[in-house]
Amino acid sequence: MRSTRSTHSLVNFILKKNGVRVDESTITRILKSKNKRLGTEIANPEAKRHKSVLVPELELTLKEFVLNYQHKTILSDGVLTEKAKQLADELNVPQGILQFSSGWLQKFKDRNNIRQVKL
Repeated sequence: MRSTRSTHSLVNFILKKNGVRVDESTITRILKSKNKRLGTEIANPEAKRHKSVLVPELELTLKEFVLNYQHKTILSDGVLTEKAKQLADELNVPQGILQFSSGWLQKFKDRNNIRQVKL
């Protein structure tokens, strides 16, 4: 835990550097959660909230599948969902951890900048 003196010096530093007054409790709260904040991968820096992916191996494997096949064939939402289920089985992901819903698929596509272009 940081002392009041050091948080006070951080308040002054931020005020001097950015022209914004930050409360000491805000600095303390941020420093307490620094390991959690630094431990998550940020896929979309513009997002207001960053939530870590439940099964990163599945995310990476499915993304690799999309990158390998997107130029060879049309990857519909149904194909992506079925492939995600297949990969989850192969990776021994316990049943019920993920719901392969349309919302899940849309968020996966948003995180990985995957778009379907209709001609």
